[in-house]
Order: sequence, then structure tokens, then C-alpha cells
Amino acid sequence: MKKGTEPKLRDDTETVFIPKESKHDDALYIAVNGKRMLVKKGEPVALPKAFAAVVQASFEAKRTAEKYIDAVCAEG
Repeated sequence: MKKGTEPKLRDDTETVFIPKESKHDDALYIAVNGKRMLVKKGEPVALPKAFAAVVQASFEAKRTAEKYIDAVCAEG
């Protein structure tokens, strides 16, 4: 891309990064209120804020589950 030609984000979008979890893990299907998207993993993507919120909530739920599993395993 030429300098100064980077796409501008709209006010109703947010950039998120969804990491790949394996070699062939290329995309994530997201649905919000009947709208759906297939989002590429492994690079920053601009998403509507509602979709970005779902991704962030998913990351938080995964972290919470991992903490719980670690706590249960530590108990014996």
C-alpha cells in the first residue's frame, strides 16, 4: 500500500487480533443478532463494535475457565 492510503476505520468499528491456536486454524465464525461473519485469525482485523465485544467476551470467558481449571487441579 502506498503511504497515506491505509483504510480509515469507521467510528463504529474496532480492531481486534484473534490468535491462531493451530496451523490450520484460519478463521472464526461469529454471529450477533442474526448477522454473521467469518473473521480471519492471525492478523489484526477491523470489526463492528458488537462483533468485537463478542470476541472480547469470548477471550475473557476462556481466561476465567482456565483459572478455574488451574485452581481445581491445584487442589489435588
